Amino acid sequence: MRIGIIAGKSDEISLNKEINKKVPKKHHYYDYVHTDVGIAYTMKEKFPDVTVDVIMPSELSDKRLQKNDINYALGYDLINAINDDPYIRKFSGPQGIKKLDDIYFKKANKIFPSYEFLSFIWDKKKYLEHFKKNGIPVSPSLFIKGGVNQKQLLRTISLKKWNSFIIKPIGGTIAIGLGKFSIDDCKKDESLLKDYFDENNEYFKEYIVQELIKGFTEYGEIKSYWINGSFSYAVNTPGAKGPYELEYKVKEIIDKKVISKCEEIGKKVIACLPKVSFNRKKVLPALVRIDFSCCKDNKTHAPINYFVNEIESDIAGSYTNFENVKYPFMEVMADIYVKKTKELYPKL
Repeated sequence: MRIGIIAGKSDEISLNKEINKKVPKKHHYYDYVHTDVGIAYTMKEKFPDVTVDVIMPSELSDKRLQKNDINYALGYDLINAINDDPYIRKFSGPQGIKKLDDIYFKKANKIFPSYEFLSFIWDKKKYLEHFKKNGIPVSPSLFIKGGVNQKQLLRTISLKKWNSFIIKPIGGTIAIGLGKFSIDDCKKDESLLKDYFDENNEYFKEYIVQELIKGFTEYGEIKSYWINGSFSYAVNTPGAKGPYELEYKVKEIIDKKVISKCEEIGKKVIACLPKVSFNRKKVLPALVRIDFSCCKDNKTHAPINYFVNEIESDIAGSYTNFENVKYPFMEVMADIYVKKTKELYPKL
């Protein structure tokens, strides 16, 4: 059995000192071992009969991927290339992004999750509209192109009575490209929106516009982890003020009533997600992170007012680089990826 791990994380340091000692420098990013590589080396340790191929972003190629039975995308994908996070020369710019897209698209490259599933996860417009149709609570959203008529956009937002609003690129990670605005400020100074789009249109074509939810910062997100379709653990990130994790407070202890409501919604999300097609089988993804926020329509802080803000797949941050998050993520996922491979290849 040959399992490829597509690595590339540069912002989630592994805290497992024993595993870290066994990782050669060529698999470090910025002199550290990150959790994607940590999972790969945990797999090597626990399953000596499995060949684990750690693939750094600059090493990605059809030839390399096709040597393996399966390749799990844990640290680098199309969204990373779009945001140059990390910067990889051969995958930078429009031609580089197309080159990476072609690699992910080819079924012969045996990347898991499949391109069809990943393209669903990558497209916030697609999954938010899908969830809304399936009765899952999401924040009301406008989807616009970069060349939108800005005066008409302000009129539409005013009719929705969103006094403050955010604009975020579709395809942007964390808070890259996030803009926060108020109707009053934009009416007084027309350059605010113009400058925002002038800055971001070079990199992005579509945007999502939503009401600014005050509870997002005050109560943070509930980031819930669903492993093989089952809820496994969650963290809370109150006080988030910027795009970098160091600015978060992270807690693993969360209000039971809130978690219960998020689990209830999360089960509906898992049920309506497209299955992953691979090796003539349709299976659940190995990992889905469902992020919940409060409070929809800026209502009171209560479990009923939580909604789905975002979803991510295996590449999602685990938050286990915070000392107070004790979930054995690397050990669990090392087991899951071997089990998933056996599920897809029963004869291996």
